[in-house]
Amino acid sequence: MFVDCHAHLDMLKEKELEKVISNARKKKVGKIISCSTSFNSNEQNLEISKKFEEVELGIGLYPSDVMELNEEEIEKAFVSFEIMMKEAIAIGEVGLDYKYAKRKIDQEKQKEVFGRFVKLAKKNNKPLIIHSRFAQKQVIEILEEMETQKVLLHSFTDSLKLMKRAIENKWFVGIGLIFLKDELVQERIREIPLENILLETDSPIRFDRNKAFSEDVVRIAEKIAESKKIPLAQVEKQLEKNYEELFL
Repeated sequence: MFVDCHAHLDMLKEKELEKVISNARKKKVGKIISCSTSFNSNEQNLEISKKFEEVELGIGLYPSDVMELNEEEIEKAFVSFEIMMKEAIAIGEVGLDYKYAKRKIDQEKQKEVFGRFVKLAKKNNKPLIIHSRFAQKQVIEILEEMETQKVLLHSFTDSLKLMKRAIENKWFVGIGLIFLKDELVQERIREIPLENILLETDSPIRFDRNKAFSEDVVRIAEKIAESKKIPLAQVEKQLEKNYEELFL
């Protein structure tokens, strides 16, 4: 089977959601991890995961959303995470995003909350699904300092040097739809072992003017097979093994 390790199914309307999962099922996409970013999305994704056997729950707070919360709200969030932990397959989407966090105080707040998520993941033996826009090096440094083992780095294809550093730590790198068109990303992935790759769509966030859907992970797998000059069945088998190693 194929797996979409990073989607946002809570962003879909109910009728569209059913169609998306049905289409994914037809393409042999057996699991979809729906990542949460806010109070509401955690609750919505929990309900979706209960309704559809293919859907697994990721719990978390998007780093940009963290900046909008006060201390009381953050504490409330972590209390709820402890309660929801038994239902979740992963903690995500969490991490750092310095695109809009220009002030040192905002960056430090993101780092503090991210550190709490890392501790929560380690305490409960859950993998982390990590966002790291304009903060990839900083994320790696925190994870290394905290001796974190179970990690999937979302859309982590901007730097071959940092990708190799992630692999030295035995982490996984998330490959999304950008891989289909970006030749530089394709070159980087050719140098990355298949054993350290997982696929993602960020669905339904748009890619190339169209909505992305979980079934699109098959297109990414096909491109990986072409790029690495190996059979698609071999790619599928290894990616399923990678999923089981990190999440099960």
